[in-house]
Amino acid sequence: MPLGTPLRFFSGTATYAMERILDMWVGVELQPRSQEVSQGSRGAFNQAMALACQVGARITIMHSTWHEGRTVPIGDAGKAALDAMVTEAIGAGLRTRLEVTDQRPWLALLRAALNESADLILVGKRDRLQAPSGRRLGSVATKLVRKCPAPVWVVKPGHDLEHKLILVATDLTGVGDQALRWSASLARWRGAALHIVHAWRHDSEAQERFQGDDPEAWQEELSNLREETRVAVLERCGNLDLPAPPTVHLSRKSPARAIKETVGHLVPDLLVLGSLSRAGRAGIFVGETAERLMGRLGCSLLVLKPDGFECPVAAD
Repeated sequence: MPLGTPLRFFSGTATYAMERILDMWVGVELQPRSQEVSQGSRGAFNQAMALACQVGARITIMHSTWHEGRTVPIGDAGKAALDAMVTEAIGAGLRTRLEVTDQRPWLALLRAALNESADLILVGKRDRLQAPSGRRLGSVATKLVRKCPAPVWVVKPGHDLEHKLILVATDLTGVGDQALRWSASLARWRGAALHIVHAWRHDSEAQERFQGDDPEAWQEELSNLREETRVAVLERCGNLDLPAPPTVHLSRKSPARAIKETVGHLVPDLLVLGSLSRAGRAGIFVGETAERLMGRLGCSLLVLKPDGFECPVAAD
């Protein structure tokens, strides 16, 4: 796709019915001592610039001076680092502004989605120095994944932005369809291979009935159910305008386990999935267990909310 060609993001829900992303916010962290931009934040900024060049969106660089319960003033080195990012983006022809806040960073970004109508929030994952224990999804990203009504893209530090393989998890609900549309648009943009993972379940009562009478018949029934599920997944992709059918991965395990094993096998550049609201609305569950799991995955994450998601934080 030529540089500057508008990328159209279609959604299956009214909440995210948009032709393209217009306003992106990037959370930028400065190291408290060196005042250098963290590796994760730099990756999020690079990803935002690459996407903004395609869709013509505005970028807002947001830095919070709040750090571990206190305000950390921005030094001369920090001001220079932030100004350099603004200058770089403007030099690339992008409308860019800088916002500095003393609110908690996740709360400031969340309120940007509520008050500023941000279409996409980008933040960086922790690098290895920040997460020696292996938990790479920091507190800011975790809270945004849980609470932010806008899509949240958590970028892997040091990623070269060459998306060769995109994996999308769907549960065949509305938010799953939304994830399929986003991932298909991104796959077309980057020329990436698209893979789909779906965790499916069979009727346990039917299994007991078949296994007791005819185990071979149950295996045949199971094979038929699996094929029906694969066809159902592919039918959801019928209007995605893909150059080739996506590769479907089916698992009878839990969604979290299915995602973990598929990511481990494929090593995707980006995982796209829908999130379950705290009110219990439909979608793939992103609760404490799955959050711990995703925090240890090496790829970047794009998390979408279902239609009707109710943010637990009130707008200003």
